[in-house]
Amino acid sequence: MSFDSSQDLSLVIGAFLGDGSFVEDPAYHHHVKLAVRDRELTDAFNLSVAKVLGRKVNAIIVTHDLGKTYFESKYSCRSLGLFLKGPLEQLRPIMNDFPGAFLSGLFSADGCASVSVRSFGLLASIILSNSRIELLSLVEELLRSYFDIHSRTYLARKRGATWRCGKKTVVLRKDSYNLCITRRRDIKTFLSGIGFVIGRKQERAERAIRLIETLGRSRAGEVWRLTSNASSIAIA
Repeated sequence: MSFDSSQDLSLVIGAFLGDGSFVEDPAYHHHVKLAVRDRELTDAFNLSVAKVLGRKVNAIIVTHDLGKTYFESKYSCRSLGLFLKGPLEQLRPIMNDFPGAFLSGLFSADGCASVSVRSFGLLASIILSNSRIELLSLVEELLRSYFDIHSRTYLARKRGATWRCGKKTVVLRKDSYNLCITRRRDIKTFLSGIGFVIGRKQERAERAIRLIETLGRSRAGEVWRLTSNASSIAIA
């Protein structure tokens, strides 16, 4: 089965590369799956997969794990799963056709709007985290080529790093890298030309930029601390 290049397929590729999986059930049926805590992203992915496959839209499955709620989209389609799991070179033409949709899907799944109050005032950035350095290199190129957005990538956590997640201790199995967009002009271009599917991420970044532009960094930092009670929180 072949898949035509489209905005929906490009968004599906981005979201899948961020948080998706290709799984096999006990009956040996293969499923393309996305299970995340944000309903907006699941809804967008769910609708786009249905359009790509030309099928009726599946119902969203609500699950719970360690007190957290997850929204799951799942479609049985081995050919789509194999396609999405294929090499980046195979997916690249679709990314090139619809770069905004791909980047929106990927950043919504694996990115965050980071806002912090520093000694000089309010600092905002868009951060994409992933263990695949080749994927982040491709993202850097797409941002630069199609949107004239500058970004930089650095090693954020080394393999073997641990941290607490509720009652569990998480051990990082691979090096984790961050791609950061920090210049105000670039953040504004990202928000207007690409954007997050998830409203709270989009709104957080927009609010921070609006405060900086209207009040200046120093005063914006004071207002952010007072109104958000969030001096160094990233909405992930």
